[in-house]
Amino acid sequence: MYALPKIDPEFRSLIPPLLPDERAQLEQNILLSRKCYDAIVLWEGTIIDGHNRFEICEKHSIEFEVIDLPLKSREEAKAWIIENQLARRNLNEAMRIEMVLLKEEMLKEKAKENLTRGGRPRKQTNEKPSTKVSKPDFKRVDVQKSLATDADVSIGTFSRYTQVKEHAPPELLDQVKSGQIKIGTAHRILETNKQLRKANKMYEYILDSKPAEGYKEKDPEIYEKLLGLSSLLDKLINKLEGGAK
Repeated sequence: MYALPKIDPEFRSLIPPLLPDERAQLEQNILLSRKCYDAIVLWEGTIIDGHNRFEICEKHSIEFEVIDLPLKSREEAKAWIIENQLARRNLNEAMRIEMVLLKEEMLKEKAKENLTRGGRPRKQTNEKPSTKVSKPDFKRVDVQKSLATDADVSIGTFSRYTQVKEHAPPELLDQVKSGQIKIGTAHRILETNKQLRKANKMYEYILDSKPAEGYKEKDPEIYEKLLGLSSLLDKLINKLEGGAK
């Protein structure tokens, strides 16, 4: 009697979940053949690939094979999961970027850990600080290009997604990750909402201060232009509200 594979919540969270129809198709395939063609991949008895296959096989009492990889550490196991997902899964652009961002974050944490373990404090000196003008720092752009390449997307798409990830409400971000809404569409929604907020602030200012009233008798031409501006803002707000939905 072999021990059942273990499920680690952190490992599982690194793997994008199957959509309901994908899960149903996988279950149907396994049931039709009464066999799990791909082995469940383990590290020290814990699943690092095959959570859905394992659950389906357990549910229907279907035998499955396991492979236990000789990875050196938990961090190496997490890195393997991410690389495996990028290589094997038919991920949408948003999820490929998410996996690459996870990989980048892990590399940063590893670098910090190595620095903490092996770093030495810098010696105190009486040297005056350098007055040389520093060269432009293109590191951030280079990193974005590299990450975009790893995710197999353009740098524009990568940049738009990071903005959506940072500023979008959770429900919109979830729709992008699941593929219900494309990255470009979500980004346009964010930009439209931003313009809408600006237009609303301007419109509210005009309504509150009523600048046109001061020109009604004094300068009818300016008065008409201010009323026209108010009308244009009103139309713009209505248009933006329609685009933000």
